[in-house]
Amino acid sequence: MGWSFRRGVDGLLARAARRRPPAAPGVRDAAFRLTYERFREILSYNDVVLGLIADLEDALAGRRPFSLDVVRERVRSVALDAFVMVKNLDQLAGGAESRLYDALERIDGEINALWAATTERLNGPLLVPLAALRAGDAQWAGTKMANLGEVANRCGLATPVGFVITTVATSRFLSENGLWERCDRLEAVLEEGGPSALGQACEEVGGAIERAVIPAEVVESIAAGIEMTFGSRRVRLAVRSSAVGEDSAESSHAGLYATLLDIAPEGLPAAWRSVVASAFSPVAVTYRYERGLSPREAQMAVGCVEMVQARCAGVAYSRPPDDPASDVVVIGATSGAGAALAAGETSAETLFVVPGREARAGGALLGDADLRWLVSAARGLEGHFGSAQDIEWAVDVSGNRFVLQSRPVVAFAPPPVPCPVTDRSPLLAGGNCACPGVGSGPVFVVRGANDLPSLPQGGVLVAHHSSPTFVSVMRRCAAIVTDVGSPTGHMASLAREFGVPALVGLEGATGKLRPGQVVTVDASGRRVYEGDLPLEGAARPIGPSDSPALEKLRALASFVTPLGLTDPSVPGFAPEECRSLHDLTRYVHERAYETVFHFGDLAREDRHHSFKLDARLPIVVRVFDVGGGVTLARSGGGRVRVEEISSVPFRALLDGMLEPRIRWDLPRPVSVRGFLSVLGESMAGPPAETLQIGRLSYAIVSDCYLNFSTKAGYHFQTVDAYCGESQNKNYVHFRFKGGAADEMRRQRRIRFVSAVLEALDFRVDSRSDLVHARLDKYPGGLIAERLVDLGHLTMCARQLDMLMDADESADHFAAAFLAGLWERF
Repeated sequence: MGWSFRRGVDGLLARAARRRPPAAPGVRDAAFRLTYERFREILSYNDVVLGLIADLEDALAGRRPFSLDVVRERVRSVALDAFVMVKNLDQLAGGAESRLYDALERIDGEINALWAATTERLNGPLLVPLAALRAGDAQWAGTKMANLGEVANRCGLATPVGFVITTVATSRFLSENGLWERCDRLEAVLEEGGPSALGQACEEVGGAIERAVIPAEVVESIAAGIEMTFGSRRVRLAVRSSAVGEDSAESSHAGLYATLLDIAPEGLPAAWRSVVASAFSPVAVTYRYERGLSPREAQMAVGCVEMVQARCAGVAYSRPPDDPASDVVVIGATSGAGAALAAGETSAETLFVVPGREARAGGALLGDADLRWLVSAARGLEGHFGSAQDIEWAVDVSGNRFVLQSRPVVAFAPPPVPCPVTDRSPLLAGGNCACPGVGSGPVFVVRGANDLPSLPQGGVLVAHHSSPTFVSVMRRCAAIVTDVGSPTGHMASLAREFGVPALVGLEGATGKLRPGQVVTVDASGRRVYEGDLPLEGAARPIGPSDSPALEKLRALASFVTPLGLTDPSVPGFAPEECRSLHDLTRYVHERAYETVFHFGDLAREDRHHSFKLDARLPIVVRVFDVGGGVTLARSGGGRVRVEEISSVPFRALLDGMLEPRIRWDLPRPVSVRGFLSVLGESMAGPPAETLQIGRLSYAIVSDCYLNFSTKAGYHFQTVDAYCGESQNKNYVHFRFKGGAADEMRRQRRIRFVSAVLEALDFRVDSRSDLVHARLDKYPGGLIAERLVDLGHLTMCARQLDMLMDADESADHFAAAFLAGLWERF
């Protein structure tokens, strides 16, 4: 950020300022306003920092989705905001806070180092044969194809032959066509503009990818791969996505990217480009945003394998997703290729097979030998990969059996208690549980993808068939019900990822359930009831600790959210102890308060730009307007009426000070002992000019800000407050000191003031005859109420020390004040 250069320039400016002659009145007025503007800017940027911290904490707790790239950009932007805060504080403090630049430079350097570490580009081959792949090659072959290479080359199971066009080729293609920046912006478009803006942006990006020129070296590598793998054989190819994060236990990406079937070798370059473009579809971008993944983390490799002419195909789970301890293999099968089954467009023949009892499983599509092979393959792959597996398989027309894919079964935490039995008859019963749990809400029937954006929060999505496109609204779903679908399909995996109770293959659901009708879906019990039933056992999504993107977010957040500087009174509250942006802005915020708390000292030097308040008060108040605090409508001659005060906090304070029942104009019922105490202090104490008795009171105001310094009798008082729409900016700080009576009476009055303020929710620190109270980050309405209370207190505490003959006086007057018995003052 050019810190040394900045400090050098500021040093020259500071030395020049010390040599300047006293400022003329107009110049002083400009400096006066500038001081306030710097303080207001600190408050505004502090609000931005706190907003980022709140969003990061919500994202880390899984309460809101996030785009890692968007978060990085926000952190970089907030670091610049923090620089402005530091600069403003240093200028307010006359250069006394320059050590903060070193702290910010250190924190910013750590953030930039992490940023550089997460944006490294991969180097490697453009194309790799499937026969050469292992599970550890996922960074450039993608998880799907790396795992398939492991299945073929380490597990001894048959897979189709083929090769992978790597992430290196994709990265080079996007970079040479200048497309990365547009791709990276899509998550930000969704966050800022919503689904409609995302749809348009994705259409533009997808079109640009489809039109982009494939680098010559990539085209040559594809041609060489076809020749090397298939020779002169005329084959048809399946072209499949294999993104880096795809098919992991935490983020399955199930069904979100394109798979193109029956592609001729000469059409492979165009098909490859289409699969790359599918990484930037609205549903894929939304999924990554919901799961906290960036496009760079989901860089696309593309698998190119020979098509299997399938007699039947399907999906097998080595363990049931909702009961991973069960000794059962779940098999879904359909005639022909399994693409429609996985997509949820057709229902499957579903078998629950106990190993060793395959002959009892039955089924029309698979013989006993097929079932034994599937069970053996499923449990073998589970043992090899170390977790339950979700396996795509196919049996060709010649009876040859193939594994097409193996990935971890999406984890699911079962409900804490089973759903209780109800005596109410269900509206519908049957189907298959895709994700267990219970959800209630109004029915929303989805006929097509265009209906999804209108799904209300907490709605029950009802559709004819399941679809992975539902992922874009799963955070809003109470439950999902479909006429057609399989618990082994892509949407089932996604529902378990998001913890959405889902019931699929429930025939007649779209005909029976009416739009807007409130229903309760008991997916675990495979039933749908009318009304909102108090059933327990809701599904629970995967915890945030399971996401690799969240691990990266935690690393980034460690330089932003932690707060170690909590107590301004300890020696450790210093720039050198700032370890995060939160620490830094907390320090700036606190020191800025201290600086403006003495704003009245600057006001006393400049009466040329103030108004005399025309109000019935026992003190003379000069009002300085630094922006929107006064609306002069009728007054003239340098005077301003109460009704012309437009400052929200000052009007609230004046409302309290002008309370008609507080009769300050009547003589105080002063006790003889109190009077003699004051007389003795006056004779023995410093002269009146030293105490500045009779000094003017000053109010520096804007539309939302007030700094009010007064000498009401023999005590000093300051109110510094901000009262606006932003709760994070709002505060009231109050200081009260001194008095005319002896020390014991002054301390009794301090106990009275402290008791009142504590009852009004202020944090109070009192010592001897000094009290300092704070009220921070409350809604504007409550801040205004407390300022009215301080107005009352200002008038009631005046000369009250002379009345306090006994220790119990403090409690007596505090109770009267809080009861609104103003006549006692």
